[in-house]
Amino acid sequence: MKDFLKTLAAVILGSALVLITGFFLLVGSLTSIISLGLAGTAPAIPQNAILHITFEEGVSTQDSDLPTLGFLPPELNIRQGGTGFLGIAQAIEQAAADPYIRMIFLDPQYLNAQMSHIEEIRHALILFRQSGKPVISYAPAYSQQAYYLASAADKVIINPEGNIILQGFSASVNYYKELFDRLGVEAQVIRHGSYKTGGEPFTASRMSDQERKQLTTYLATAWEHWSAGMEQTRHMEQGAIDRLCMQSFLTDAGYAKETGLADEVWHQDEVIAYLSSVYEGLPEKRLPFVSLRNYIRHLEMNRQKPVREKIAVVYAIGDITMRKGTGQVFANTYAAQLRQYRNDTTVKAIVLRIESPGGDPMAAGIITREIQLTAMVKPVIASLGDVAASGGYWIASAASKILVQPSGMTGSIGVYSILFNGEKTLSDILDIRNETVDTHPYSHFNSLYHSKSEKELQIVREQVESVYCRFVETVANNRHMDRQVVENLADGRIWSGKEAISNGLADQQGGLTDAIRVAAGMAGLTGYRLVTFPKPFRIIDLIHMPAGKKSVGVESLIEKQLLDLLGKGGIRARLPFDEKSLSW
Repeated sequence: MKDFLKTLAAVILGSALVLITGFFLLVGSLTSIISLGLAGTAPAIPQNAILHITFEEGVSTQDSDLPTLGFLPPELNIRQGGTGFLGIAQAIEQAAADPYIRMIFLDPQYLNAQMSHIEEIRHALILFRQSGKPVISYAPAYSQQAYYLASAADKVIINPEGNIILQGFSASVNYYKELFDRLGVEAQVIRHGSYKTGGEPFTASRMSDQERKQLTTYLATAWEHWSAGMEQTRHMEQGAIDRLCMQSFLTDAGYAKETGLADEVWHQDEVIAYLSSVYEGLPEKRLPFVSLRNYIRHLEMNRQKPVREKIAVVYAIGDITMRKGTGQVFANTYAAQLRQYRNDTTVKAIVLRIESPGGDPMAAGIITREIQLTAMVKPVIASLGDVAASGGYWIASAASKILVQPSGMTGSIGVYSILFNGEKTLSDILDIRNETVDTHPYSHFNSLYHSKSEKELQIVREQVESVYCRFVETVANNRHMDRQVVENLADGRIWSGKEAISNGLADQQGGLTDAIRVAAGMAGLTGYRLVTFPKPFRIIDLIHMPAGKKSVGVESLIEKQLLDLLGKGGIRARLPFDEKSLSW
């Protein structure tokens, strides 16, 4: 059945994806060639420069020259490019101490990034302001993401025709039981943890009380952090943002100024006139704008001679799985790299950036062991992104210290397994009868053509229980917590970063820049340079990729979409729902 659906999806999506990917690959290749030609030139920074920050090139976890295809839905999982959020935040912080930078002019209208990435950039803007330099934000209109970032500015300006979207957070989960019943597909789920609701979309028609409770609590905590942050920087009374959200999700420009969301309602020419007045009447073409991209390149080209001591930043992004490879957190690949960093005497500390919903418990266990061994000889700091839960938290627990943003999602200490039976589909709908010949009672266990017996389910149940116990024990040992305390925090329940700090699953609030500072402090470093793994994915990597690999990539994309729907076989230490169901 999976093969049939995969083939059908390939027919529908394959041609379109190849055409789209090919077109933007060509565009991106030309861009890369041009960029390589200019790479040796360090842009000059004029005195009293205006650092102009826009997000047209996108914000990514790591720097990448791949194109940013903002019109494509995130569910396609197409690898996209952009400027790494760490580089953006560090550039803003360096600009605060740079005598050549006078102010920041922020244009967030194209901002589309992860929660934790925006949090990091916003914190850097606040530090920039604290240095005594102003931040001015202007956009024709502000999305909720854009406004949260802009609220860190000294002055928020909006176009008279524009509006601000403030609507709160939501989570939307699809349930497929009725569809499966119609198709004759049976889903059998085994899980440990009342809140480990993995497989629930296939066995229920509605959201369970446990799922609703944990999502409601998480969303409320994350939104409380965001709304309080906006109210604090905008000097609004407590609850003002919530009252606006209860009235409407759109606030027009005039009302935005009236309520304190915006400071000025100006056309773009009036904004330029204001900047000209700050620079004693300089015309627009002579205003000393410096793009963020050029400023980052300037900083890179003018760095001091590299020092010997290094901090390694390891990005663990995507599902945790076995084998070797790129694009996910492959156990063997990451284990080998961690061993290399552990044995490298010039690497004095490791920062593990985790943006993963989990995956294969065996893979998580392999990576965790390497982190444990490394933490015995040098600091390993975990920086948790938007989602670092289940298997993602499993590997984080082995770090010397865990930093998390208040709105991040973590925990989900639980395990589940989901098994499918399509026998009824074959017989009742397709008029196909399957006959099986076995050598042993369980030879056909992996078959999609029969319902699992109680004995088979019991075997899986015992394995789920064993993995769950190992998960809890690992967290208890790594975090130096009583096992019963971890049991009380487990049960598959997700926690916000704010809650994780309170209950002991995390150590302190902070982003990736903070984690690097903590790592440097613990290693006793005053001077160091960063090395990263994996290396940022570039257009040139696609060009050099063998033809066979390229075609497999498109097929793998299609297969992944189907597996996201049908669920992967085996025991999973993963979030029980698609993290892309969150809307904010």
